Amino acid sequence: MCYFRTMGQGMVTTWQQLGARLAEARKAAGLSQAELAAALNLDRTVITKLEAGERKLDAIELTRIAERLNRPLDWFLVPSPPAVVSRRKSRDLADDSRADVLLEGLARDVNLLVELKVLEPPLPPRTRSIDSVTSAEAAARELRKNLGLPLGPIWEVQALAEKVGLYAFALDLQDDALDGSYLRLDQGGVALVNGRAQTGRRRFTLVHELGHHIFADDFSSEWIVGADGDDRERLINAFAIHFLMPRESIRSRWQELEGRANARAAAIVLGAEYGVSWTAVLGHLCNLDLIDSGMRDRLDAERPRKADYLDGGVTLREELAPPSIPPRFAQAVVRAYKRHKVSAERALELLHGALSAGDLPPQDRIPLESMRSQFDLD
Repeated sequence: MCYFRTMGQGMVTTWQQLGARLAEARKAAGLSQAELAAALNLDRTVITKLEAGERKLDAIELTRIAERLNRPLDWFLVPSPPAVVSRRKSRDLADDSRADVLLEGLARDVNLLVELKVLEPPLPPRTRSIDSVTSAEAAARELRKNLGLPLGPIWEVQALAEKVGLYAFALDLQDDALDGSYLRLDQGGVALVNGRAQTGRRRFTLVHELGHHIFADDFSSEWIVGADGDDRERLINAFAIHFLMPRESIRSRWQELEGRANARAAAIVLGAEYGVSWTAVLGHLCNLDLIDSGMRDRLDAERPRKADYLDGGVTLREELAPPSIPPRFAQAVVRAYKRHKVSAERALELLHGALSAGDLPPQDRIPLESMRSQFDLD
């Protein structure tokens, strides 16, 4: 049996543990033992014995199984982070998806860099609990103050999230129905945002997951972030929109843009300047009583075109285009590679295509003393 260590939360050390991991992955993939055996050109009894821990398998066999079940090889050898296990307890394993696998992999990646001592997640700031839209707005204002942010538009939200220990990745989930989700780790947290969404949606999703992180949720309850979620999701949505579009700033800018005279033109400029979706802009303006529900519905039917932004003198800014990797995380990966803690291949995997092999810097020279110690040279 082959072992390789990727993080500090323990290892699968028995055939029974490995068999349990195999069974979990097979069930999540929606396959019976017979179906998996047929796909691998094996007898069904082989899979039965593997899952019971009654049969050994070598690295080549494990690699074939991992490829068929769409799991990284190390997934079978390292137990899931506790938050992942907790999240799965609330769902049927058959609901598992590529996004779930990616999220767990990202959690492992963060834990790996923490274990290698090249990444040290900061603690999130203490914040009030939220039980109403008013308290959610107050929490958003408090976090902005703690981060030293100006009252107006903010960008580079991925880097802001890292300042409070949240490592958020924007990747193509190959599914337009998913927005994102969050996992709390022993140190820090990890969020996955669907890179297929528009910029405004990606930014809102990231800040929503930031809310889960700040308010110490073990895991977000749904992949889809929307207005029809439960009360907690609704309050975290309120936190997200007030963090991105503070009340005082929006009211002031609305007056400058003469929103009462031309609500559509003003809303177009606000959406571009604050980096939020058209739906979010209109909903927020309605909640702030700057437009009524009838105006919101009429404007929602007149979604802006590219020419409207040009006419308004604003440029649509792109953010979190996939693959988008947290900057401090990326810095830690490069540092680990330079210090010979991870291979070039592993570094590129950790960066999810953000760099190519030719982009990697030269590795540090290994001191002679270290080489002597490593190889017991005289």
